[in-house]
Amino acid sequence: MLSTLNISNLNVGEKGYLIGIFVGDGYLHYDRGRHYRVNFYFNPKKDKDIILYIIKLLKTVGLTPYTMIHHGCLVIRVNSKRFYEYMKRFQYPHQRKNKDFMVGFISGLIDSDGYVKKGDIVISNKNKQLLRKVQLFCKQIDIKTTLWNQRSHCKGKTFIIWRLRIGTRFKYKQQYSRKILRIYGGGDCPP
Repeated sequence: MLSTLNISNLNVGEKGYLIGIFVGDGYLHYDRGRHYRVNFYFNPKKDKDIILYIIKLLKTVGLTPYTMIHHGCLVIRVNSKRFYEYMKRFQYPHQRKNKDFMVGFISGLIDSDGYVKKGDIVISNKNKQLLRKVQLFCKQIDIKTTLWNQRSHCKGKTFIIWRLRIGTRFKYKQQYSRKILRIYGGGDCPP
């Protein structure tokens, strides 16, 4: 659906959210001249509200997402060269100054790589530089953070996971994160 892509139908926070969720749980695929694909991966049981929100955003910009189950994950797939190029260009959130974008991006990353419970908002990722960027975004919107790492073991291998605790004052920003809304609720939620 190349001709119908209209990213400007989203507000800046929604664009940030879409990019944040992609950075955490997205994947680009180009299969040698045939299809340009953007995939988002979710837990089909825990992430129903996030899945519905992503589908709504994708339809708002004129895309036709479809879903499938793959290895126990629900995959939202979009075939669109223009959307592929858009996501490829913005998959690393460098040089962003807009605070609404920052809040949206952080919200998307929380919904993809984070967990929320009363008194605790944490994003976990292997990419320290990404979490440093999120830490900078949080500083620019006056939210305190703590970054640390821990060793993790899986299938006989040891690796480092970075964790970023985000101050719970973040819940008072206009909220895009479905995980924050599940725990804290709120009236500032875009539909």
